[in-house]
Parts: sequence; C-alpha cells; structure tokens
Amino acid sequence: MASGHFEFHQLRCFVAVAEELNFRRAAERLNMTQPPLSRQIRLLEHGIGLTLFDRSTRSVRLTAAGENFFASATELLERAEYAVLSARQAERGEIGTVAMGFVPSAALEFVPRIVVALAERLPGVTFSPTEMMSYEINEALLSGRLDCGLTRTPGRGGELDSRRAVSEPFVLAAPADSLLARAEAPTLADLDGAAFVGYSAERGGYLREIHQRLFATAAIAPRIVQEVSQTHTVLALIDRGIGVGLVPASARAMRLENLVFRDIELPQRFRSDIYLSFGPKRRSLLHRRVKEVILDALAGFGMPG
Repeated sequence: MASGHFEFHQLRCFVAVAEELNFRRAAERLNMTQPPLSRQIRLLEHGIGLTLFDRSTRSVRLTAAGENFFASATELLERAEYAVLSARQAERGEIGTVAMGFVPSAALEFVPRIVVALAERLPGVTFSPTEMMSYEINEALLSGRLDCGLTRTPGRGGELDSRRAVSEPFVLAAPADSLLARAEAPTLADLDGAAFVGYSAERGGYLREIHQRLFATAAIAPRIVQEVSQTHTVLALIDRGIGVGLVPASARAMRLENLVFRDIELPQRFRSDIYLSFGPKRRSLLHRRVKEVILDALAGFGMPG
C-alpha cells in the first residue's frame, strides 16, 4: 500500500520530466544521468501509488493523474522555494512587519520621509505607522504592541532604546497681512503683548513647556488668545488671523493661503526634539536596519554636531 510520502528531489525530477516530456533532456537539465532520474520517478510513483507517465519507446505522456499532480507539484515547489527565499530575506533583515507610533506633529514632514525611505531601501518590510501621544507610544513599546516610535521625550529608566533623531528650531508663524509677517527681522521682543496661539497643557504639554520657559527667559508675556493640542490646528487658526505662534520648523510643510513663516532668533537651547525609540525586545537585524533607514531619513533636521 502506498504511503503517500515523497521527497522534494523526486518532485523536482517529476516536474522536469513533465515539462520536457523527455527523460534524456530532463536528466541533462537536472545535471544527472537518465537511469537515476528514471529510478526517482519510479520511487515517486510507488510512494504515492499512482502512474504519472505513459511511457513508450517513442514518447512520454502525462497520465490524467500525472497532469493533476503536475499542477500541485509545481505549486508546492514554488512555495518551498519562496519559503527558503523569505527565510533568507528575514535573516538579512529585508522583510518583516514594523509597527511605529508617532506624535501628531511628526505627520507633516517626518513620517512621509520615513515611509518613502523604507519603501525605497526595504521594500519587503510592511510598515504600519499610527498617530499617538508620547506617553501612549512609550506604554505600547514596553508592552510589545509597537516596535518603534517617534516621541517628544525619550523612554525613561533605560528600558527603551531611545535616540534623539531631530532637534529643530522654532519659527514664527503669522498671518500674511500682520505686522510681524512684514517685519524686517522679527524678534522675541515683538511677541510681548501680541495675540498668541499656543499649545494646551493636556496634549501639547511638551511644546507648551518650552514656550513658557522661553517667555520667562526673555521676560515677555504674549497675550494667549487660544490654546490647542496640535500644530496643524495652531496653523489653521493663525491662517484665520487669530494670532501668531511659534512652531517647529518642520511645520513649514503645511501650506495655507494666509499663512507665512519667518525665521526668528531664539536661544539655541530652546528647540523642538523628536526621539526615535525601540522596544526592549526589538534588537533584531530587521529592527537595526529600520532604525538606520529612519535616522538617515530624518538626518539634516537641525541635529547638533
């Protein structure tokens, strides 16, 4: 009684004969002699209990069972080859799935750059970015729900592999028809008493804290007319003439009809930082390669030397 067992080498022999319909040509293609090839076919037929070829002195034809088996054998060999290829790619860090959380302000400039860079350099990697707050990202990294994240603050306690990826200056955002937009060289002093759109304490706390320290250092008091959580909302309000604001330089990527950006000189220590963090068990070659691509994509955004 046939066991139904066979070896992949026998499948390769069968497929070669089925495609050539000639034992001599199939043997040459497989770099073997004809007798061992014929023996492998007999072993395969015995193992599965089917006659796969009608043989004569003049021709070789597939039987009905052989035709059906040929389709399945070809698919099986392709899947086996793909499995080996995928395993090798995984070993080289070329394929896999990476889930990244990012703070909303990274959506304007940084995330698009990362998506493009990964698609070009690691096309076999499935990349899933999700907008979250910094504390949510750090929690998800520690629990293993995320592989990496772009956060406003580094991971604490040494549990996360964190590195500052971006350190960019702030720029002045103002309505196009405002005095500050037309000023020759706006300064912090110009913001004293000016209508100002800032960040809220609830979800814009990091940038709000920087603003407060900056205003205290410069001994100025802008007139806060609105506080919101996200940079794109700050800019939308400024575009409507509500006031002016200080936003990370990458916000220049947002284009609005009545919005202009102006450089403004600030103390060097007041900058907008973004940290790239990886979870505690994300040290594979894939994660190292993804980290390299992300850091390269973000290079040039004001990182100090």
